[in-house]
Amino acid sequence: MKMLLLAATLIGCATPHVLHPGDLPPLTAQVAPEQRVAMWQRAISTVLDLGYVPQVLNEAACYIGAKQRDDVTVGTLYGTTAIVTISPEGLVRVEVGGAGIYTSDDALKVDLQKVQSQLIQAIMNRAPGAAAPPSS
Repeated sequence: MKMLLLAATLIGCATPHVLHPGDLPPLTAQVAPEQRVAMWQRAISTVLDLGYVPQVLNEAACYIGAKQRDDVTVGTLYGTTAIVTISPEGLVRVEVGGAGIYTSDDALKVDLQKVQSQLIQAIMNRAPGAAAPPSS
């Protein structure tokens, strides 16, 4: 498989592409403001369950910065980073970035949007009484 990726890269079919958190529009959902900290705590478990290791946890800001474990592979993505924040008003915001060997930035965007969608869905599925994320 590595030889195939190397060969594809050498002949110009696919090259490394990178998108950082914030390069894609974030996905958002809503929880009750009084559920903010409890939701943030559940989101930590969710990102761990999905193969991410939190690198920054800030309870006062309800912020999680996490990087995907090296032993987990999602398609051809690598170095996937997720940022989860919950505002004082209860707005849950998920941003994802990552890299991979792709034929274009658009192909990478499609895979990262899938990861971003899966992440917010998993987080919101653990929120009692939370509004479902819109299809944005």
